[in-house]
Amino acid sequence: MTWEFEHSILTEAGKETIWTLYSNIESWPLWDHGIEDVSLDGEFKQGSHGKIKLEGQASLTYRITLADPDKGFSDETIVDDLGSTIKFIHTFSNLPEGKIRLTNRVVVLCSGNEEMEREIGEGVSSGVPGTMENMARMAIFMEKICKNN
Repeated sequence: MTWEFEHSILTEAGKETIWTLYSNIESWPLWDHGIEDVSLDGEFKQGSHGKIKLEGQASLTYRITLADPDKGFSDETIVDDLGSTIKFIHTFSNLPEGKIRLTNRVVVLCSGNEEMEREIGEGVSSGVPGTMENMARMAIFMEKICKNN
């Protein structure tokens, strides 16, 4: 079994700006207020590893499983102590009216422990809608600043 959550929003921010925020991990704590610290060993590309520390949690290792400037990125974190894998899938796509659809999907796998999957899933996904709104607002703000300079 797996636990899954998905949330989408629409934004007028451009794909390039969204990709800039996703691929620049130093920006993550600015729009994802649940992140205390994040690092990446090497470039933002498939196979790269980093460390992420969520508020009130121990630091965990994550691995980028997809990095595509035209579609989005995915990462996964394996939490050995809990026997779980947490996957985050961040995608964006063009809509006909010039907007972008941002979708974040969270998948939790816990060795057949449905209660643990639900508990972890609800915990890590609870802030996703607000985080997505923060990121979209930051992207629009960045575009306005660049346009005025």
